[in-house]
Amino acid sequence: MDIIVHADDFGLTLDQSKDILACSSACGGEGALNSTSAIVTSAAFAESAEFTKPFVDAGLIRMGLHLNLVEGRALSTPSEIPLLVDAEGRFRQSFAGLLALSFGPERIELEQQVRTEATAQLQEFLRAFPEARGRLRVDSHQHTHMIPAVFRGLLSAVRSEGCTLEHVRIPAERLQPYMQARGVRANVPPVNVVKNLLLNWLSAQAANGGQPVAFYGLALSGRMQHALDEEFLQLVLADAQERGQDVELLFHPGGLASLEECPAPKLSGFVEFNLSPNRAHEAEALRKLPALL
Repeated sequence: MDIIVHADDFGLTLDQSKDILACSSACGGEGALNSTSAIVTSAAFAESAEFTKPFVDAGLIRMGLHLNLVEGRALSTPSEIPLLVDAEGRFRQSFAGLLALSFGPERIELEQQVRTEATAQLQEFLRAFPEARGRLRVDSHQHTHMIPAVFRGLLSAVRSEGCTLEHVRIPAERLQPYMQARGVRANVPPVNVVKNLLLNWLSAQAANGGQPVAFYGLALSGRMQHALDEEFLQLVLADAQERGQDVELLFHPGGLASLEECPAPKLSGFVEFNLSPNRAHEAEALRKLPALL
């Protein structure tokens, strides 16, 4: 069984990227982290990628594209993607906004504009990690790639760049281990249960019933330190083994130091998440996780 211990949001700042890699024993840090994905729309991406490339090239950590359509600035010009950004090129849609567009009359136009921006982000990622063209790993900020028109636009961009997909996250998550583990269920926010149900429904459509990896990290998103529970982890591993699947555990260990470092300092929700002390708690959990796996 392959156990993918993953961190989203790599590349927001160089210090944040170093903090993420510090959760990987293989990369000179301490912890179970063996996978991450990068936000290439950040001004610090190129510097963060250069710092990380030796570890990626040596096969010490997996690196993927963290498609971003909701926070900060796009790489495409505003005239190319008006559904996605304002006149200054800042993303203006939330997950809910993209979902509504995906089922509305502008869904075809949305898919085309997602393809444009996803292509730009993919090209930026491949400039830093050209070997990824043959083994591309993809997920997204707030799991927006599970929205039907976004999913189609992303796959179209992947094909247009001649990439071979090694892994695309399908965040279909079973709630049973969270509910059965006595030390975990009280820490699952009700809003995350709603997100779980929605993403399970969207994932089933995207994957056409196939789910190669047992994914966990949504119900405790932003507070995965509570997953450091032996009963929970045993339930997760037993469930995956019974289904003959690998496991992906999603963490967010890399926090930002100040409001000025946030990609969208006026965007409520994202700011609180980026500056949350839970980011440090999740990093500490990653340092302790190897003893439990």
